[in-house]
Amino acid sequence: MNHSSWKWHWCLWPMLAVALACGAGTTAQQVRILDLPQFICPSSTPRPTHTALPTQVQPPIYIPPSGYATFTPVPGCLWNGRVCATNTPASGGLYQQPGYTLTGAISTPRPTFTPWPTPTPLVTTGPFHLGADVYTGGFASAVSLRLRIESVAVIPFSADRQIVTWGIELENIGTVSYVTIPGGQVFVAALRTSASERAGQWWASAEAARAAAIPPESRISDALTVAPDETYRFTLAAYTPLGEPLRLGWALDPLSGGQDHHLTGGNVAYWSVAAQTECVGNLGSDAVIPTLQRLIPTATPTARPTFPPWCVWCP
Repeated sequence: MNHSSWKWHWCLWPMLAVALACGAGTTAQQVRILDLPQFICPSSTPRPTHTALPTQVQPPIYIPPSGYATFTPVPGCLWNGRVCATNTPASGGLYQQPGYTLTGAISTPRPTFTPWPTPTPLVTTGPFHLGADVYTGGFASAVSLRLRIESVAVIPFSADRQIVTWGIELENIGTVSYVTIPGGQVFVAALRTSASERAGQWWASAEAARAAAIPPESRISDALTVAPDETYRFTLAAYTPLGEPLRLGWALDPLSGGQDHHLTGGNVAYWSVAAQTECVGNLGSDAVIPTLQRLIPTATPTARPTFPPWCVWCP
């Protein structure tokens, strides 16, 4: 992990503390997300009723052919000057009225089966697929958010390092403003190297963004206030060892003082880079969000982080 990434991450906590102390009315409730992150699989709209076939009360009726006409004299036929017609088939002629079937009478009105039940949404708490809209907050937390990670890419950099880029989308769907540092809360959490799968915390940095030719965006590294109904989209970049990105994490409660998978903070949502086939797609901007689970993540042991010796400004 390069020093720029470390500095960005370890300075997150004091920067948020400054935001709380100096921000206009900013409170810890605007920073912390305590509710479980959840993805709601879109369900297809069922038919309002399952209509049965009409009940048939009479069998089909077969009407035989009639009016056999022939151009040759047939004993007993009625001659009309051109042909004679008879009900007795004979070679060299045809029926003027072919046989046909009448559908039997049916009951009225048509009966219906019991209506289909309302679909039950499939809700998962991670890992989420890229592009998934993840909802969190609104119960134990004052703020309510929609989060998304997508478009993960790898850019070669050196013999032992690469740059991983990804996009994030953050929408405040609640009524309370949310305060965050986008570049200091989302990170690469796992890589598949040539030897094995490797877990870690590779944080975004301005240096990696410049190397990846990503336009500078100051709001990525500053305390950002997201007002209700506001949406922000950013592209982040991080230096990592060589390997295939497997997971990305989003620290939702940076002020918890605890640890989640050796990460200082708590309540971390994870996105999987691997393709997901069980359920993809999103509810859409105009969809009604079902009631989310009210569960709160299990508390993790409190542990003070060990700061690198060169970080003289870390608490």
